[in-house]
Amino acid sequence: MSSAHVSSVQAIQIVATREINTRVRSKAFAAITAVLVLAVVGTVLVFHFLGQGNAAAPEKVGMTADTAQFQPLLAAAGQASGQPIETVVIDRDPGEQQVRAGDLAALLVGTSNGQLQVVVKSSLPDGLRTAFGLVVRQAALHQEISWLGGDPVTVEQAIAEAKVAVQPLESGEEHQGARVGVSAVVGILTYVMLLISIQLTGQGVVEEKANRIVELLLATIRPWELLAGKVLGIGIVTIIQVAVLAAVGLGTAFATGVLDLSATVIGGVVGWAVLWYLLGYFLYALVIAAAASLVSRQEDLAAVAVPVSVLVIAAYLIGQTMVPADPHGTSLTVLSMIPLFSPVLMPMRAAYEVPGWQVLCALGLMVLTIALVARLAGRIYGNAVLLTGGRVSLRTALAAPA
Repeated sequence: MSSAHVSSVQAIQIVATREINTRVRSKAFAAITAVLVLAVVGTVLVFHFLGQGNAAAPEKVGMTADTAQFQPLLAAAGQASGQPIETVVIDRDPGEQQVRAGDLAALLVGTSNGQLQVVVKSSLPDGLRTAFGLVVRQAALHQEISWLGGDPVTVEQAIAEAKVAVQPLESGEEHQGARVGVSAVVGILTYVMLLISIQLTGQGVVEEKANRIVELLLATIRPWELLAGKVLGIGIVTIIQVAVLAAVGLGTAFATGVLDLSATVIGGVVGWAVLWYLLGYFLYALVIAAAASLVSRQEDLAAVAVPVSVLVIAAYLIGQTMVPADPHGTSLTVLSMIPLFSPVLMPMRAAYEVPGWQVLCALGLMVLTIALVARLAGRIYGNAVLLTGGRVSLRTALAAPA
């Protein structure tokens, strides 16, 4: 079969299908995917258990009929102080028995002189001191108002309706903790998947060149078609992994209640993460494929792959350092629009709602860069992939006839 009988689209499709079938059926693909899934689930569960450990356990408090009016106040005071309180109305005698048995943390009763008294087994739990202190002060205020001839209920209503007008000078971030967590996870997954895809692409090019398979392939298709098919095929394989990891991670996060962001926000972050991963993959895969075509042995691959990996690592370190501190800062904004850094930094910033003009600018620069790199990478790959033996210099690859 000659290249005249195969269109460029068919040639790219054949190569891509071959890459997909070979890699999806491999044990390495299943093993790597399984490890990544376990890592994502494990990370979400760690956040879940840490959140549970930080939350105070609810305290159960009994209240007699003459103190039942303070139930809403006690519950609100507990919530404000970070100590959840469950209340139950109960008679004094059975209430004291439950306190002795440990079923109740405390029992709030009224005394003959109108004062409040807290019955405990041995000592008042620290988490309840603030709440009971507020209740006692409120009861004393009730007494003073009554002695002065006023209505405590009316006064309470007036106090409840009184609000402080707040005028923020800067907009505060809502759900800051959740945004930091989502941004960090997106950054880690993008970073890991880009490094994996870079390694797979480089190994594939060198393997075919070392086994002289590329000579057979190039007898029927053009070099740029082989390059495009290989990059597309590996890209589809890795996007399958990304989709699986996103589905598992989101499912686990929502099931455990780790995420308190809306589905709209999460969907937007995931969508941008997938898009930026694809763009980043195409950019880095073209670069690494061209670089890998300069060598003929797997042992020499690291020498040309390290500079590309360093760029991904640098973007990740910048993101983990700068994004949580100031996601909209000038320096980070500029860096996130540089195509070599955008695939990692932009999806991390997406958790903080990046202005539309910045996204469009970054996308435009990214697409333009991919087009330029594709042209240059195609020339290097086409000229160097058939040159076996020692390492081919970049000057030789560029100077050789296309």
